[in-house]
Amino acid sequence: MTSQSEKLEMRGRLWLWSSALDECELILMILRRNAAEIDSGRPSEKDQRFSAAFQEYLKSKPNYVPGKLSPSDLVEFSELYYRGYPALTDCNLMQNYLRMLAVVLFCQMLNMGKHDPGRASGNTKNFVTTNIEQILNTVFSSNSELEEFYRFRDACLTARNEMIGHADGAAFQIDHGTPVSKMKMISASVEGIDFSYMERVVKPLNRAVLEYAEHVSA
Repeated sequence: MTSQSEKLEMRGRLWLWSSALDECELILMILRRNAAEIDSGRPSEKDQRFSAAFQEYLKSKPNYVPGKLSPSDLVEFSELYYRGYPALTDCNLMQNYLRMLAVVLFCQMLNMGKHDPGRASGNTKNFVTTNIEQILNTVFSSNSELEEFYRFRDACLTARNEMIGHADGAAFQIDHGTPVSKMKMISASVEGIDFSYMERVVKPLNRAVLEYAEHVSA
């Protein structure tokens, strides 16, 4: 029989799952707004104005050579000229970092978490497997839907565990060369994540987690 303390710990852990999914929903909302801003064309216009002003600045320098510039020129000009916010470069950075954070938060219910006696169960492999299966059975009505979720889950875990939260060498595909070496950027970790699916599943999953938390702690 489950003790009252164990029930409270289960509810505490499930609330942590829900809290992470809440944050995930907020990030997805900001991503939608960011995408709408990009589509408006305003960020791109800021970058275009900056580039045009930078070219005029280069031409004003006594040692100007068409098509040639040094990194110090750009640094110096950036201190003099306000690009405007958000420019397209800013929006692209926000998209990359927010997507990575969304993946990390989605994975919070799937990755290990320590036990806090009297407050939250440990997020052990057994705890996750036992409870998430029951939750998913209330969200999805067919095996094909469950399989789709598990494929998405695996893609998120791979991105989080191999590149975002850790750095597995093979995942970055480092290629040592002369004179230049290359590797995958960390933002490549989320290129295979279906964020439209995340949008569809996060809200009903969060609702199911909260309902399950009330059920197991009754």
